[in-house]
Amino acid sequence: GRSRSSSDPELILVPKRPRRTGWFWLVMLLIVALVSAAGLAAGYYLGIKDEIEVIQERRELKLVKKQLEQQLLEVQGKAAIHKHGSELERQASERVRQENIQLQNRVSELEEAVTFYKSIMAPKKNDKGLRIERLELLPTFNKSRFKYKVVMTQVADNRSYISGKVKINLLGVKEGQKQSISFDEISKDMEAAGAQFKFRYFQDVKGEIVVPGGFIPEQIEVIAQSKGRKATRLEKRFDWKVQEVANDVGKG
Repeated sequence: GRSRSSSDPELILVPKRPRRTGWFWLVMLLIVALVSAAGLAAGYYLGIKDEIEVIQERRELKLVKKQLEQQLLEVQGKAAIHKHGSELERQASERVRQENIQLQNRVSELEEAVTFYKSIMAPKKNDKGLRIERLELLPTFNKSRFKYKVVMTQVADNRSYISGKVKINLLGVKEGQKQSISFDEISKDMEAAGAQFKFRYFQDVKGEIVVPGGFIPEQIEVIAQSKGRKATRLEKRFDWKVQEVANDVGKG
């Protein structure tokens, strides 16, 4: 045979790759479209599920509010009968007088409850989010021990939970000097880091404190710190005002 000289060009074999047809790209495009559609459907389902839960909770709150308003009207009617009765009714027994007092107290409680729910669902102001609503102090049989309750709310923005911690300090005077005492020092119900909260509409932070001897309380300072994307820090002071409890109800 003929020998190949060094000047002859080399022959290189290259494997032939099959060409991707239009059907191949069409199938790939269809797969990508199906995956994207599945993702969108899952996201839409989760969003609809959360929306349904929020709507259901709002309906339940509205139902409770409607029931309270109906009870309020009924109790006000009964109270009016006792108040505007005849001379004979004004001379009724002590039991009727006590019932009238109880009805009036119930009216006040229902009015407060209706106002509270309205303030959460439809506040008059434009403020939204975390709010320190009120503080309550109740006496006990021990003159140095008191029950406390701090009510915290999330106003007009109830689609998601709000969480964080709240710290409470007792402000006053001892031996002529201003002092501040953290509630974790005088209450078994409060941790040093503060009490944790997590709620959608409202939550009560409550417990008992024992005021040290010689200390004169003046105010209570509440500091709430929420966490998350809309983290908020609130500080609010309440004057030391112990509520009167009729007939020692609630004392312990």
